[in-house]
Amino acid sequence: MMTSVISKLTTLLGEEYAKLKGVQREVNFMRDELSSMNALLQRLAEVDSVVDVQTKEWRRQVKEMTYDIEDCIDNFTHCIGHNGTADSVGLVHRLVQNLKALRARCRIANQIQELKARVEDASKRRMRYKLDERAFESIDATVTDPRLPSLYAEPEGLVGIDQQKDDITRLLMEGEGTSMQQLKVISIVGPGGLGKTTLANEVYRELEGKFQCRALVSLSQQPDIKKILRNILSQISQKECGNIEVWDEEKLINSIREFLKNKR
Repeated sequence: MMTSVISKLTTLLGEEYAKLKGVQREVNFMRDELSSMNALLQRLAEVDSVVDVQTKEWRRQVKEMTYDIEDCIDNFTHCIGHNGTADSVGLVHRLVQNLKALRARCRIANQIQELKARVEDASKRRMRYKLDERAFESIDATVTDPRLPSLYAEPEGLVGIDQQKDDITRLLMEGEGTSMQQLKVISIVGPGGLGKTTLANEVYRELEGKFQCRALVSLSQQPDIKKILRNILSQISQKECGNIEVWDEEKLINSIREFLKNKR
């Protein structure tokens, strides 16, 4: 919903509606503010079960405001879209249509001013109640990777995975000694709770001594790419790289590629 409204606001800033010069600044302001709010709403959706009452009320108000903004834009574009006339239409009819278009523009200008004020109020409440901090705190407090304990399970406590481990190990290592070595990807798939991470970790432990470079990295559904690349680089190089925290993705990727060159 929010994405649709942001797109429509962007359209209002285009050449087609250049006659709305008086409200271009307000439309641009609303688009930027709603884009920022949309990012926060997405974060809140990740921790919906623990969002507090105050934040839920703010979210509800933002959604209602978004509906009103879209209605305003749709009504205006519908009105303007039906005011075009052919050359054969009489002068009086064209004047009437132009007056209707002018009134529509004045009406939307007033509505946009009101909607802009509502967007400003929502932004101020967001800052006043520190909703961004609440979202981060909720995520930090509740989102723990459920696979984490599997990475530290003791081998002697694992039962019933020997056959699967042997099968995956064989798939990874078959073809040893041939002149042509190809890259391989082995996927372990299935619903949560089956022990996929545990199995992958045991295969990793089994084979880590047979390779010059190795890394075991866990990814979330919304991964931090820089953090993942730093993790990979530090594991394959087995050393800390100076100032790695400020490296961009391109430098991290180039460093990983260079380090892995001609290595197994």
